[in-house]
Amino acid sequence: MSAPARPRLFVAVELPAAVRTAIRDATEPWRRSLPDLRWISGEALHLTIAFIGAVDAGQVAAIASAVEVAAAGLAPVPTGLTRFGRFPEGGRAARVLWVGLDDPGGGLTRVAAAVTAALDGFLQADGRPYQPHITIARAGSLTAVPPTFHDAEVPSIRWMAENLTLFRSHLGAGAPRYEPLARWNLQARTPEVP
Repeated sequence: MSAPARPRLFVAVELPAAVRTAIRDATEPWRRSLPDLRWISGEALHLTIAFIGAVDAGQVAAIASAVEVAAAGLAPVPTGLTRFGRFPEGGRAARVLWVGLDDPGGGLTRVAAAVTAALDGFLQADGRPYQPHITIARAGSLTAVPPTFHDAEVPSIRWMAENLTLFRSHLGAGAPRYEPLARWNLQARTPEVP
């Protein structure tokens, strides 16, 4: 008898439909010219706040409770698309393509820090500073990306990041599927500046 599947979880901000459409439209030429990459579908685009990974099924409720507590103390954050980039940065090849996000005043970074702190014990810290971005494509190995990728025009669109969602990833043949398990609105009021 096989062991029960361990759900793979992450916490993310869901994007408004207009943002997902703008990213999809802006990346359409790259989707055609770089077909070897695994492009993220428009519906699956999101801003990852914390990657949790595989957990025991019995831990899901505790993880959801921890995120709920963190979300209760967080306010919505204004943001917008900034530039296209890749990981690793520099060089001619990449494993991940992304579009960056504006983080005025470090609001998104504070959201990520609060969620990470709430999930202490469930996460393995990777030591890298949080860099707000939306992954748009992945490669199984380093893939050549034209230098003009960085010069591509990014849609000028702004919105409020005002929710957190706990997702379960379903991996397998084809594109991953992300199942929302729980959602919370960011509703804390920001203190008024005298």
